[in-house]
Amino acid sequence: MSNAKLSTIVKATVDALAVAARNFIKPERITIYYPYEKLEYGRMRGWIGLLTEKCTSCMLCARICPTNAIKMYPAPNTKRYPGIDYGRCIMCHFCIDVCPTDALYPTPIKELAFYDYKEMIYTPDREREPPKIQEPYKSVKVAIKYEGGIPKKVRLE
Repeated sequence: MSNAKLSTIVKATVDALAVAARNFIKPERITIYYPYEKLEYGRMRGWIGLLTEKCTSCMLCARICPTNAIKMYPAPNTKRYPGIDYGRCIMCHFCIDVCPTDALYPTPIKELAFYDYKEMIYTPDREREPPKIQEPYKSVKVAIKYEGGIPKKVRLE
């Protein structure tokens, strides 16, 4: 084995031991205490809202959806309105971009939780009303940043 290879192996081993020793002395966790701490998602896209009074039933949203998450539902007024299956939606928001009347709009709601798959399907009636977010206590926003290749949790604000 050459000296260069050996020194690389020794340096990597010493670096790994240093990280282990640092975490042994002062453990830092990168997981968060949800919901007391909330992760800042940055530019992540959120839940999609629907304004049925602006929708022309052109179906462009359903056609452009790469995962076929949008299904058109018939309404009593003979129109069809989009409903979104959030089990399939990848939040690409192509549907919002293609909508000629801005009937679909983005929202800042990013944390959606469902008990079962049926709840993930939003019909136009459910799509009109944004989901209710419970905020029983003040949460702290945090982000994960990498310093020297080591992830660290940083409080925002």
